[in-house]
Amino acid sequence: MKLKLLPPSSKVWTPRHWLSCALPFTFFILILLFYLTGEKRQDELTGCGFMAQLCVPESSLTSQVEAGQKSGELHCLGPDKLPGQMVKPFKESLATEGDLQIPQFLNGWKKLVMLLDPLGTLFTFATQEASEKISTLESYSRGPYSNHYQTFLAMADWEQHPFKYKSGLQTLVLLHRALRWAQLCLGGIARAHNADMGALCGDAYQRVLGPYHPWLIRKAASLAFLAFPRRSKLLALVCPGANEQEAQEALAQASDMLEAVYNRTQGLLDERGMLTDGVTMQPLGGR
Repeated sequence: MKLKLLPPSSKVWTPRHWLSCALPFTFFILILLFYLTGEKRQDELTGCGFMAQLCVPESSLTSQVEAGQKSGELHCLGPDKLPGQMVKPFKESLATEGDLQIPQFLNGWKKLVMLLDPLGTLFTFATQEASEKISTLESYSRGPYSNHYQTFLAMADWEQHPFKYKSGLQTLVLLHRALRWAQLCLGGIARAHNADMGALCGDAYQRVLGPYHPWLIRKAASLAFLAFPRRSKLLALVCPGANEQEAQEALAQASDMLEAVYNRTQGLLDERGMLTDGVTMQPLGGR
């Protein structure tokens, strides 16, 4: 039997080589299919509880952030740094007790998108979805009925009137869900020193966003999380030029502010019956 020799220029494609080339392309195709089919479900969100992260009340979270900012030690939370630019409008969105200021909430989200985008493809995927929802709510807050879209309570009263559409509330639910994933992931990066960042953020994805995505997207995301950047690289991207400890502390405080906003929004949505797919939602302050 004669052996057929390959030309010198031919490449031998091993299974490992083929897989490393095919995965990014497969993920891109699945993401494209997801955008073509659209996200149909407007369902419930997942509640408190993620690995070893503590659940603390909103008042405690906001006071922690304020104390950190007053100390003046964290340059990453300054007005010229993205984490600080994100924390400020999110904090302002909580200015009225028992309500949520929509324009400030959306401004905080815009900065959050800018913070997450450089962290990798999976963050970009999530922020692209969020950007569409931000634009939708922003158009309402500046449109002919803008006076009804300045706060959560005004929007809820307007849209929950009989025969009114609930597009604003449903869009807020989707942003609320995405905010939870971002908060869990960023909080884990800040505090879980020895954890695998891909496993940590991947678990958050499967708990919070995965149930609302098609099966193919969930599987593609699981594969992509295997190539997630190391913690040190993520911290350097969050606050360029700062040492790792400062970036870690700043990210922890930013995560606390996101958690406080999540708690407030969670309670408001629950009071208005917007969490109705059979899962009882609770604020992060208790189980």
